[in-house]
Amino acid sequence: MAPSVQAVGQLAAKEWIAVIGLIFGGCCSNVFTLEKIVTHNPESGNVVTFFQFLFIAIEGYINFWDSSRPPFYIKRNQVPLKRWSVAVIMFFLVSILNNSVFIFKISIPIHIIFRSSGTAVVMVIGWLFANKKYNVLQVASAFMLTIGAIITTMYKDTEMFSKRDEVDTSIFSLSALSDDVLFLTGIIILLIAAILMAFMGLYNEETYRRYGKHWKENVFYSHLFGLPMFIFIAPKVHSEFMALWRNPEHFSFGEFELPKPICYLILNVLTQYFCVRGANMLAGSTTALTLNVVLLMRKFTSLLLSMYLFNNRLSFTGSCGATLVFAGCALYSYGSTRGSTNTVKYTAVPSEGPNKSSGQEQFEMNIVQEGDKVMEKAKELEEQKK
Repeated sequence: MAPSVQAVGQLAAKEWIAVIGLIFGGCCSNVFTLEKIVTHNPESGNVVTFFQFLFIAIEGYINFWDSSRPPFYIKRNQVPLKRWSVAVIMFFLVSILNNSVFIFKISIPIHIIFRSSGTAVVMVIGWLFANKKYNVLQVASAFMLTIGAIITTMYKDTEMFSKRDEVDTSIFSLSALSDDVLFLTGIIILLIAAILMAFMGLYNEETYRRYGKHWKENVFYSHLFGLPMFIFIAPKVHSEFMALWRNPEHFSFGEFELPKPICYLILNVLTQYFCVRGANMLAGSTTALTLNVVLLMRKFTSLLLSMYLFNNRLSFTGSCGATLVFAGCALYSYGSTRGSTNTVKYTAVPSEGPNKSSGQEQFEMNIVQEGDKVMEKAKELEEQKK
């Protein structure tokens, strides 16, 4: 029996408590554990990515287990594996790039803000390569996201109109120049990752259009087939793990002790699972707008906690830029729920090249697509009643 329209978008009070606990508790704890790791070991992005891939692949294998299909005992795939292979490569590169930027003086707040502004990149790529059209609110939100990201990046530590002699801006300051170059390199890496993520989103969208929205299969194979690719960086993963293991600070569990970074690594993997589980529960029971707003609030909460717990600071100008980014995200979420009214008509500009989403980001991208599907189903049911 089809679910009623009233049931769509509603959660019982106990379910809301569980969902909010999983999303805010799980996701914010995930950011906390990541920052605990990279604060003292900024070069540990690869080992964090590896264990995230390993855990999700194992969890997915349990869900896709089929005892009647030896020798691998995996359920029959709904999408050809060769179709997933391209997505696997892009997803692996995006994950490695996003988790490797911490050695380039990129703080967790900057990481959160810049990745939150990735919606603008997705819109531009969709317009150029997929002839997508966006309404006025979405275009305005993209402008806000872009300006906000630029302001936050340029004025993270200083004010826009501060006197230049108040800070050391000497052209001969090699250390300052070195930090600026490292930071700019990190921003470029994040931008490349955002572009790859946008292309991957278009590729997955086409895959879902052809074969159905088998996003769980996508997540499973993206991580399972991504594991062999770590062979190319195995020595680096090993050295990063040993650096965490040799940390002199330990947590004691009776007679058993574990290095603190290893404990945070385990918690990081587990909290990511709880975070994604909560987002999945919300996606199946509410509208895309509610889903986007909750995920946006979660990112904003993570930003505030990072600034409070780890003494990360943004200048007033940088804070204004961050506010623009989150306001742009909220506006885009609202604009995405509106119909084709006031749609700005763009004609795709031909361009050269093929016409072509940390694991958590791809989960959220697929979750939002599921939320859209729920909302579309509700509209269909409403029309049938009329």
